[in-house]
Amino acid sequence: MTWSPHDMSRRSPWTKADIRRARQAHLKPVLELLGYRLLPRPGGNYIIAGLANEIVIKEHYWNCPATGAAGNAIDFLVQIRDVTFNEAMTMLTSGPEHHNGSG
Repeated sequence: MTWSPHDMSRRSPWTKADIRRARQAHLKPVLELLGYRLLPRPGGNYIIAGLANEIVIKEHYWNCPATGAAGNAIDFLVQIRDVTFNEAMTMLTSGPEHHNGSG
């Protein structure tokens, strides 16, 4: 029997190393793949165009100055995209480069 990301009764297939890598995934290539338009700002920062509240991203970290919300790549997908942890992990660990900033 294989594990399904929708079967929450099963133990998570993600190791601590997998989760650490996903947390450190660079957000720019991930967000671009998801269709977000990013606008460059000084200091290597970007803002996401078209959102009600400005969200600033840099490497694997994001923050929303208006609300105080902030976090890593997993947090962005769970809190802003409203996906499950397992869906976020699948998104962040798929692909040959694992979204590690090569883009």
